[in-house]
Amino acid sequence: MTYQKVNSKINQDEKYRLTDYKQTLLIFWSLTLLILINYFVYKQPTLNFYPKFSLVSIGLTILVMAFAFFQYTTTKVSANSANMVKEKLKDVYHYLPKTNKELNWFLFLSISAGICEEMMFRLFLFEFLKENTNLITAFVLTNIIFAITHIGSGKNNLISSFILGLLFSAIYYITDNIWIAIILHSSIDINTGILGYRINRTTTNENSSSPNH
Repeated sequence: MTYQKVNSKINQDEKYRLTDYKQTLLIFWSLTLLILINYFVYKQPTLNFYPKFSLVSIGLTILVMAFAFFQYTTTKVSANSANMVKEKLKDVYHYLPKTNKELNWFLFLSISAGICEEMMFRLFLFEFLKENTNLITAFVLTNIIFAITHIGSGKNNLISSFILGLLFSAIYYITDNIWIAIILHSSIDINTGILGYRINRTTTNENSSSPNH
């Protein structure tokens, strides 16, 4: 509801980026705490925190961790590719970390997003809808809402957010293990933040070494 206002404030004053990281963390953990209180008081819906270990679960965990490592090692940015990658990230680049301090907070924010959003959308909303409607409705409605909450990353990214949400939901449904979805979700956000930081560092170094500076 406030993403346009947030984007405007960041464009006017880059210091607001860190402020919004902190505010988003507060929202994430406040909502997660409410879900936990609801669970412990009313036991509705059942929240399955405990991972089930099966061959599928173990195999997917290995694949997810391999993907995260591959993603991290391949998010290299050169002086030649920086502007091209920056253009691809144009809808979110302003929000990505530019300093060491911002990067540290963004890493914490990314881990929190993985934990809190998966608890909100998979453990809570998906399970609630699955118990009270049907499986297809749970899959579709959960991830429509999930996508809408990511409108701040640009309207063009709503479809990709919906598809990612379906992937997280499918992983959780197939494995009955929320932690695989949490690891994948967090790793995607972390690597996006690192990529933004590397782009800024590369372009800043390039500009400072330019003969015109």
